[in-house]
This record gives sequence, C-alpha cells and structure tokens, in this order.
Amino acid sequence: MSSFHLHKKRPARWLTGGVLALALTVLATVVLFPGASVLNRMTWLDSGICAQVASHSFYFGAERLPLCARNTGIYLGFLVTLTTLYSKGRGRAQCLPRWPLLVLLFAGVAMLAVDGFNSFLLDLGIRHLYQPNNLLRLTTGLMTGLAMALLVLPMLNRLFWLGYNEQRSVESWREFVQYVPALVLCFFIVTSQNALILYPIALLSTGGLLTALGSLNLIALVGMSKRDETFERYRELLPFLGLALLFAVGEMLLLAQLKLTLLRAISL
Repeated sequence: MSSFHLHKKRPARWLTGGVLALALTVLATVVLFPGASVLNRMTWLDSGICAQVASHSFYFGAERLPLCARNTGIYLGFLVTLTTLYSKGRGRAQCLPRWPLLVLLFAGVAMLAVDGFNSFLLDLGIRHLYQPNNLLRLTTGLMTGLAMALLVLPMLNRLFWLGYNEQRSVESWREFVQYVPALVLCFFIVTSQNALILYPIALLSTGGLLTALGSLNLIALVGMSKRDETFERYRELLPFLGLALLFAVGEMLLLAQLKLTLLRAISL
C-alpha cells in the first residue's frame, strides 16, 4: 500500500516541478530576453491590460512605470495586502469581513470608478466634475487593491480547501487599520519618484497583475478539474498554480499583441 502511494505521488511531484519550471522559464524569457531592458519587457507585457497613457503615469527620472498610476495602485495594493494577510496567518480565511467593513471596501472601489469616469470625460473633452490627477488615481487604486485582496482571498479559499475555516480576512476595525500603513508607505514611495525604487515598484506592480490574473485562471482550472474543496496542503495546489501563472503570461502577451495590431490597423 505504501509503495502504491509513493508511486502515485511521484508523478505529481514531477508535474509540480515541471510546470513551475516552465512557468518561470517563460516569465524569465519575457522579462530578460536580450534586445531590450527589463523595464521595456515589463511595459510590453503590461500593455494589453493597461492603456499606459503618459499623462496618467508616474516617471522616475526619464523612465516611466509600466502601469499607469491607477493600475500601479490597484495591483501594488493587491499584492501588498495579500502578502500581509498571509503574514498575519489569514492565508486560509474563508469568511468575508463584516458588513460595515464591506461597505467601506465597496466605497473605495466606487471612488475608483467615479474617478476613472471623471478622467474619461476629461480625456474626451467633455465637462467633468473635477480636475483629476495622478495622486487621486494612485490613492483610489490602492484602495481598490486592498478591497480586492480582502474580498477575493476568502472566495478562493472556499473553492480550494477541504476543511472549513471560520476566520475572516479582517475581523475588526482595529485589525483593518493595521493594513493601512503598508499602503500609505506604498503611496509615498511611488510619489517620491526616486529612480532607485523604479524597478522594485515596476516588478511588484506587474507581479500583482500576474497574481490577479493568475487567480482567475486558478479558479477556472480548479473548477474544470472538479477538484474544488478537495485540497488539504498548498503543495497540492502547486501544479494548478504553475499552469495558472503560465496561462496568465500567455494571456498578457496575446492581449499586448492584439492591442498593437489594432493600433496599427487604426493608424493605416
């Protein structure tokens, strides 16, 4: 019986290692391929998701972040909050915050929507509510990234794990406040526009984008495999996570190429 289990587990380990190696190889090829800087590669990778409007972006010296101010805030806030959740032992929380906190989180997302629509009106030359700026874009983006992490993680955990975990992603207002300093720090780091932190911010925000898109792929892969609510350990999820990230890179490259093709077609 023990030999049967060992034989059964061995392919899974090979699959885990192979998929993760393939995902890392593809990502390294995209980011480190000769002929362009790492920043250029990240800008290309992100271009299918983000409009990358120059006036809506932060500059660090002569270089621009791969994502616009709003998207930098969203995906940087998402990744930082997700990391904080795991560091606080909330990685397997399956319950959403209580309704007063939910109202606050959705209000943050609504503020991003209002600010985005107002900015869109300005870009069209139509009368708008107020003069938008990158500080507002970054702030509402960070608030939305916070909300995404606190709302999405419990939903993912309900899909994955065999056991039920009664933890909430955030239990109280006091605990919620503890997530704010990291986002405030992100705000001041980005707005400092110091050239020394260009690459860390670019890598973290692009990593947040890959994590968000990979999470959607992970939901689809687990659902299609009919493995929902069957996982007990993180290592059992690794093959699915590797595929999800691999698909995320492929999807981002495809969207980038489609955008370039459309822009070329329009300019003809």
